[in-house]
Amino acid sequence: AMAAAESSMRTKVTMEKPFVYGSAAIALNPQEIQPGQHTHRWTVYVRGFENEDMSTFIEKVTFQLHESFEKPTREISKPPYEVTETGWGEFKIFIKVHFRDPIEQPVSFSHQLKLFSTNKSESAKTKPVMSEIYDEFVFHHPTERLKALLAKKPERKFTDHPLHQYFGINTFISQEREHISKLRAAIKQVGEKMDKLRQNLFVIEDEMYQLEKISRR
Repeated sequence: AMAAAESSMRTKVTMEKPFVYGSAAIALNPQEIQPGQHTHRWTVYVRGFENEDMSTFIEKVTFQLHESFEKPTREISKPPYEVTETGWGEFKIFIKVHFRDPIEQPVSFSHQLKLFSTNKSESAKTKPVMSEIYDEFVFHHPTERLKALLAKKPERKFTDHPLHQYFGINTFISQEREHISKLRAAIKQVGEKMDKLRQNLFVIEDEMYQLEKISRR
């Protein structure tokens, strides 16, 4: 019981885990399509930044599809966290990520399914239409238990995933670097402002000391 209480104690750290969510859609063979029937096969997913296994800290991901689908609520408890379906229309998919610590609140967001490409070239027709968003899970003061889970190295990367070659990993790596450099610049700016404030405070304290000396005379 003591160990359980200790593991549920909040830490003073903030931890971040970059991730990507999105969809990939490919047009079905025109011969396969009947009037009024499905035109595309699509996959909606939540994946690791470098397509790594996030099951060390994620318990499950819930995808809420359009109500016209059979069993529109899909619960995925093992990676890869994804749902593949066929359809003819674009709609908003609601996603909820649950963590391996009941104290930590689940994170919810939505993704607009994209089936149609703006690129009309022949080569684009054979590639899936990708729509990906880079984001980060930010954990303020996670419990000792969750902190340990977040610090664990992922056991594997899903490099054999059929969509792996289309995932924008390099694009996101450069975005992550840009994000880090912006953070560093912001930290430097805050540091400079703090130094200036300290300097001003020192001047004020010195003036107060001088005034006290005068008032004592």
